[in-house]
Amino acid sequence: MHTRWRGVTASTLAAVALAGLVAGCDGDKGKAQVTVDAGALDAGPPQPVLGGKLGEALAAAASGSPEARPAPGGATDGPPENGVFSVAAAAAALPKDVPYKLEVIDAGSEPRARLAAKIDPKSEQKVAITLGLRMGGPQGLPNLELGVSLKAEKPADKPKDGAEAPAAGAAPTKVLAKVTSATLASMSVGGPPKELGDALAKLKGSSLRYDLSPANMASNQKIELAKDADPGLQPLVGALGEAIALVTPPLPDKPVGPGAYWMVTDRAVASGAQLPVLRYRVFKIEKVEGDLVSLSVDTRQYAEGADLKLPGPNGDVTLTIDRLESSGKASLTWSPSSFVPGTADASQRLQALLVPPGAAGQQNAQRSVAQVELTAKFAAPAAQ
Repeated sequence: MHTRWRGVTASTLAAVALAGLVAGCDGDKGKAQVTVDAGALDAGPPQPVLGGKLGEALAAAASGSPEARPAPGGATDGPPENGVFSVAAAAAALPKDVPYKLEVIDAGSEPRARLAAKIDPKSEQKVAITLGLRMGGPQGLPNLELGVSLKAEKPADKPKDGAEAPAAGAAPTKVLAKVTSATLASMSVGGPPKELGDALAKLKGSSLRYDLSPANMASNQKIELAKDADPGLQPLVGALGEAIALVTPPLPDKPVGPGAYWMVTDRAVASGAQLPVLRYRVFKIEKVEGDLVSLSVDTRQYAEGADLKLPGPNGDVTLTIDRLESSGKASLTWSPSSFVPGTADASQRLQALLVPPGAAGQQNAQRSVAQVELTAKFAAPAAQ
């Protein structure tokens, strides 16, 4: 049935991107906020769900150094139980001047080998991505089918006389990911209205530029919408960028084998919510077949501070994050010659309890639920 999509256009997406993060369609009234109990979040099993040595490593990494973040009684805290770091604790867990940390927890079994990207700068990779971004519960947009082309951009001009050239092999690859097609995924009979499909199709030509380091770390993403695309569609391209980053595996600097796993700590901005988070991704080698490496990924995200700014009709409104839960899983097949995995399946979910301005700490304060769910499937494009 397509009645719920009637009148939904790109301009509506802009409103969703700005204020539709707050969940809770109350029946057919479409209210933006609902009063909830503080225990109403349901983002899966309680965090952290990783057990054993892996869970201990996550707890240690998220706690920061004991000197920087003393805990009551002298013990070191694990990840914040409410999912929200203080600004100081976030800086202790990952200093602001450190782009990311990678820790090999288990090197795996023999035979071991050093994983290294070997991308031909003249190559092009085409991939089909099914992308879903839902904000505020199940009444989200239909999934998109995106065609994406990835190429290395030409190196910058040579440094002028007297300027210091980058160290050999240390410069990142400048990647250009361009949307070559954008259509709605198949739905029930009727589907959404034509105007929505037409608006989304104008994403064609939009691009995402980012750096890919020698260690295969994706960073510094920049979005450029196609000339005719509605600005309200920008969150969808942002979601594409987050999906690419989620499944791009930073590589250890030591040999690893089957069963190896390592944890990457970095900063990210959650799609839709525009919420700065500390992200912990644990990559595990499931299988190695020649140059192809099959990996699984577990992700946990924690708010990097309790304040969340959202645009309002009279200017920005700062809400307090009372509780946040965000976790995700992915599986992927990585090749050293590819910009992104040839196949991948990823999902990331974020839920938060938000307190209105001036109501933080009040037991009976009205709370609203914020929800964002990102899903992405990568595959080879269909034969033309």
